[in-house]
Amino acid sequence: MSQGTEQVEDSSNPTDSVLDQIEEWYHVPVLAVLLGFMLWVRLQSYNNFVRNGEVFFSGNDAWYHLRQVQYTVSHWPATMPFDPWTYYPFGTSVGQFGTLYDQIVATAALIVGLGDPSQKTVALTLLVAPAVFGTLVAVPTYFIGKRLGGRLGGVFGVLVLALIPGVFLNRGLVGFSDHNVVEPFFQSFAVLAMMVAVSVAERERPVFELLVDRDFASVRRPLGYGILAGIATALYLWVWPPGVLLIGIFGVFFLLKLTADYVRGISPDHLAFVASVSMGVAGLLLFVPLGTLSFSATKFSLLQPLMAFAIAVGSVFMVWLAREWDDRDLTTAGYPVAVFGILAVGALVVYVALPGLFNLIQVNLIRFVGFGANAAQRTIGEAKPFLANQSLTSAVLPQYGLMFFTAIVGALLMVWRALSADEHEGEKLLILVWSAFIVAAAFTQVRFNYYLAVPVAVLNAYLLGGVLGFVGIGGSASETIRNVEAYQVLAVVFVVLLVVPALIVPVQVGGTQTYTAQRVGNSTGPGAVTQWEGSLQWMQANTPQEGTYGGADNAMKYNGTYTQGDGDYDYPDGSYGVMSWWDYGHWITVEGERIPNANPFQEGARTAANYLLAQSESQANNVLDSLGDKNEETRYVMVDWKMIETKGRQGNVKFFAPTVFNENVSQSTFIDPIYIGNRGNYVIQHKQAYYETQMVRLYMYGGSSVEPKPIVLDWDVVTGTQNGQQVSSKVKPQGTNETVVRTFDTMKEARAFVEEDGSSQIGGIGPYPSERIPALQHYRVVKESQSKSTYVSSHYQVLVQRLQLLQQGGATGQDFLRTSPSWVKTFERVPGATVQGTGPANTTITASVKLNSQSGGTFTYTQKAQTDENGEFTMTLPYSTTGYDKWGTDEGYTNVDVRAAGPYEFKTPETAGENGFTFKNATAQVTEGQVIGEDTSPVTVSVDQQQTVPVEGANNSTGNSSSGPAMGNSTNGNGTSGNATNGNGTAGANDSTNSSSLPSPAAPTTRAGLVGTFAAAMVVARRD
Repeated sequence: MSQGTEQVEDSSNPTDSVLDQIEEWYHVPVLAVLLGFMLWVRLQSYNNFVRNGEVFFSGNDAWYHLRQVQYTVSHWPATMPFDPWTYYPFGTSVGQFGTLYDQIVATAALIVGLGDPSQKTVALTLLVAPAVFGTLVAVPTYFIGKRLGGRLGGVFGVLVLALIPGVFLNRGLVGFSDHNVVEPFFQSFAVLAMMVAVSVAERERPVFELLVDRDFASVRRPLGYGILAGIATALYLWVWPPGVLLIGIFGVFFLLKLTADYVRGISPDHLAFVASVSMGVAGLLLFVPLGTLSFSATKFSLLQPLMAFAIAVGSVFMVWLAREWDDRDLTTAGYPVAVFGILAVGALVVYVALPGLFNLIQVNLIRFVGFGANAAQRTIGEAKPFLANQSLTSAVLPQYGLMFFTAIVGALLMVWRALSADEHEGEKLLILVWSAFIVAAAFTQVRFNYYLAVPVAVLNAYLLGGVLGFVGIGGSASETIRNVEAYQVLAVVFVVLLVVPALIVPVQVGGTQTYTAQRVGNSTGPGAVTQWEGSLQWMQANTPQEGTYGGADNAMKYNGTYTQGDGDYDYPDGSYGVMSWWDYGHWITVEGERIPNANPFQEGARTAANYLLAQSESQANNVLDSLGDKNEETRYVMVDWKMIETKGRQGNVKFFAPTVFNENVSQSTFIDPIYIGNRGNYVIQHKQAYYETQMVRLYMYGGSSVEPKPIVLDWDVVTGTQNGQQVSSKVKPQGTNETVVRTFDTMKEARAFVEEDGSSQIGGIGPYPSERIPALQHYRVVKESQSKSTYVSSHYQVLVQRLQLLQQGGATGQDFLRTSPSWVKTFERVPGATVQGTGPANTTITASVKLNSQSGGTFTYTQKAQTDENGEFTMTLPYSTTGYDKWGTDEGYTNVDVRAAGPYEFKTPETAGENGFTFKNATAQVTEGQVIGEDTSPVTVSVDQQQTVPVEGANNSTGNSSSGPAMGNSTNGNGTSGNATNGNGTAGANDSTNSSSLPSPAAPTTRAGLVGTFAAAMVVARRD
C-alpha cells in the first residue's frame, strides 16, 4: 500500500512534470535560437553589398547566377537553354548553372515582387539566398544527428554546425550567391532520406515477390520511403549535376552492405528493394532536365540517369546471384569474390566498349576524390588541395576547431561498435561511407569542405550520444537530475569544452590564426568587382550594343532565348568579343552586357592565356583571328593591375595563372626572385619576355614603344640543398655597399658591365625593359578606371620597395609610372590610321601624342619608323586626335574616354650643334574616322621643319612649337634637357615621355593617405 502511495506521489511531483515537459520540448527553442544565430551571422555584412542602391555579389559565379535568375524570372519556370553572351565566339550550354537553385530563387523573387519583381528585387533575393540555405542546412543535420546520437546529439550537431567558421560558413554568407551552400542542403536531405529508407527496409524486410503479387500493403512503407529517397537524390542532382558522385557513394554503400549481409546470413533482398526503388526513381527523374545525349559530368546528360539505373539493376542482380549461390549450395565466402570479379569485368567492358565514358568517370573521380590537383585546378583558389603548403593542424583548425578530430573519434567508435557489439545498422554504414568520400573530396579540393561540415557535425552528434550513454546519462530528465554523478557532469563539461577552442575563443597554433563564425560573417564584402564597376558601366553605355558594331543593325537581346544550332553559335554581324582573363568573364557578361572570350567556367582560358602572353602584336592578333569567322571579331581588351603584377599573395596577383594554360611557357620564362634578405624578402627580376607580353605592353605602356635605360639589375648566384637536391638561388650582390640596382650614364657602359659581370641584366625592374619594345599599332586605351591599384596597400608597398631599390642604385625613378595605375584599363582594337610621310633619308622618325583620360591620367604614346633611302616612311597609328564626336555609339563605335591633348608630333633624333640640339619636326591631326577605318585616306606629313634647343634649355625655338622643345626627351634631376641613348650609345629619342615619383618610405600608411599620395605622385607629364 505504501509503495502504491509513493508511486502516486512521485507521478504528481510538479518538478518532475516540468522537467519531463522540458525534456519533451527543449530542443525546439534551442534549435530556434541556433538557427536565428546562424542567420544573423550570415546576414551581418548585408549593407556591404548594397551601395548607392546597387546590389553587388562576391566572387565570380554568383554574377552568372544573377543572369540565370533574371532569365528564369522572365521565362518562368524555364532556365536558359543556351547562352551566346559568354565564351565568344562559340557560346555555351550552361550545364550546372540554370538549375533547381535558380528556379527556387526566381520563384521567391516572383513571390516577393508580387509576380513582377524589379531587377533590384531579383538581385536582393539572390543576395540573401545563400544565408537562408546555409541556415537551413541545420535542419537535415539535426535529424541525421538525432538518428545517430539521440535528440541531444542532434542539437549538439547543430551547435557545431552553427559555430564552424570555415568554408561552409563562407559559402553561406550573404552575397556569396553561388550554388555551393545549396548543395550540402539537398545532399544532406538525400542522405537523411536514404537512412530512413534503409532502416525501414531492415525493420520490415520487404521482398520483390510482394510487388509481383501486388501486395502493396505489405511494402507500403519501404516502397514509400524508397521513392522519397529517390526523389531527394534527384533534387540534389537537379541543383548540381556533378553531384553524380552521391549516386556513386550510394552505389558503394549498397555494394558493401548487400555483400556483408549475405556473408552474415541475411538476405540481401530487403536492402536491394530500397536500392532498386530509390535509384530507379532517381534515374527516371534525372531524364526530366536532360540537356544532352552525350556523357558529361557537368551538364544534365545521360551519365546521371544511367549511373542511377546501373545501381538499381546491380542491386537486383546481386539478389539474383545470392539466390543462385544458395540454390547451388556454394560457399558463402565465394560470394564477395564473385561480386567484385563481375564488377571488374564490367569495368573492363566499359573501358573497351565505351572508352570515353570510362575516361570521363576516371578523370572526374580523381578530380573529386583523388587527393591531388592538376596545374589548371591550382589556379582556382577553391580547387586547391586542402593541405597545399600547410600542415593538417593548420588546415583543420580554422575550418572546424577540434571538431574534425572528435568526428574521427566518432567514426572510429561507430566502427568499433559494429565489430565488437555486432551493431550492423545500415544507416550507420551509410554515414561512414558518405563521410569517407566527403573527406576525400574535401582534401582533394578545399571547396568541398562546405560538404564536410555536415559529416563533422553528425559524427560529433553520434560521439556525444555515445559518451552520454557510456557515463549513464539517459532516461527521463527527472531521473537524470536525481541520479547524476560528478563524473557524469565532468564528462559533459569535457565534451562542451571541446567546442570552445577555435570555435568560440580564437586560438593561434603555429602561424595559423582562427576566427569565430561571428567575426567571419562580419568581414565579408563584394571584393574587386566594385573596382571594375565603373569600367563595366562605362562599357555598357559607351561601346556599341552587341550586334551593332560598325553600324550593323543586329542588336542581340540580353535576356533572349537562343539555340546552339550546328556546332558553335553563329553570331550576327556587328557582334564582338571582349578579351580578358577568365576570372572576369561573368562580370563582363552581367555588368558590362558584353560577350567575354573567356569565363570562370574556364572556357576560353587557353585562348586568353595565349593572347595575354603573346610576345608580339601579330602573334596576339593571330590568336583572336583564329577563333571564329571573319565577322566574329574581338574588339576590346580589359586588363587590370593584378594581371601584370608578379609579387603578392596569389589571390591578389594573376600574372602566373595564364602561364599554366599556355603550354609553351612557365613562370621562369618571365620572372625570377632575387632575395635581398630572408626568404620572404625578395624583389622580382622581370625578364624581357615579361615586358613583351601583350598584357604588359597594354597596361603598363598604353601600347607605346619603350626604350631601355642604363639601369642594371644585379645579383649573385648561391647554391644550397633543398629537399635533398642542390638548388641555385639569386641573391643580392655580396659585399659592402653592393646594391641590387645600378645606374650608368650611357647604355654602352651598362651593356659592358652586364657582359663582364655575367649575373646581371639591363632593366628588369619596374617599367624598365632590357631591350626596346616597339609600339602597338592597332590597340588604344579608351577607358581608365577612376579606382587605382594603389588602393591596395600591399600593392602600394610592392611599388615603394621597387622605387627604393632604384633610388639606392642612383636612379631617380622619375618615370616609374609610365601611365596611370588605374585598377582596370579598357582597350579597343582598331584598324589604325595610315601615315605616309617624308623626312631625312635613313633616319628614325618618332611620332608622339599626349593623351588625357577623364579619370585624370596622362601619358604619351610614341611610335618609331625608319625612313628609306628616299626619305619615305609609313606608320599605323591607333590613337586619333580629332573627330571624336562624329563616331560614337549611335554610329556603332566607341565614345572614347581617353583623348589627345593636341596633334601628333613627328620628329627626327636630336643632334648636337653649335647652338644646341637640333632636330626636324612636323605636326599632323589624325581623325577618329581614319583610326576606325571609316576614312581610308592616309595621313600625310613632311618632317622638314627644323628646330633648335639651346644648350641652356631656354625655350626660344623657332618654327612649329605645338609641343615643347623637349618633347620626347627625359629630363634629369636639375630639370635641364637630357637625352636617352640607344643601344650604340648615340643620342636617340626617348619613348618615355612621362615622369612620376612615389612617396618616400615615410609616406602615410592609411588607405586615405596612400590614395591621396599616389593621386599627387602618379603620371606627371613632362614639361611641354
